[in-house]
Amino acid sequence: MESLALASAVLEQLAPAATRSHRTRTGHAAPGGVPVPSIHLRVAVTWVSIFPLVTLGMTVMTLSGPITATWPTWLRALSLTGVVVPTAVYFVVPRVLALSLRWLNWRQRSAAAESGREIRVGGAR
Repeated sequence: MESLALASAVLEQLAPAATRSHRTRTGHAAPGGVPVPSIHLRVAVTWVSIFPLVTLGMTVMTLSGPITATWPTWLRALSLTGVVVPTAVYFVVPRVLALSLRWLNWRQRSAAAESGREIRVGGAR
């Protein structure tokens, strides 16, 4: 429970920066006013996504000891990152990021409802 409270506090601190609208090089907002998460939120989401994948991969490599134990370190790292990075980039990180943005949006809406005002984040109501 303490770790959940800590994660909640961290994400609440990142919330204001997580709802900036994306700007192109010319300074115009991106089509649809898509919110761009802060760099801090992206780092947290990436770490939360990659850590379990690396742990799982290292466990699998340990369990397959006779096979991978003789491999050089660079080959074990290459095979592990060859699986973890694409899995994280294409499947895990987008889902965790969408979930965290949805949660932040919900927190902002509930805080706004408690204070009696309406807030719009990323074009959503």
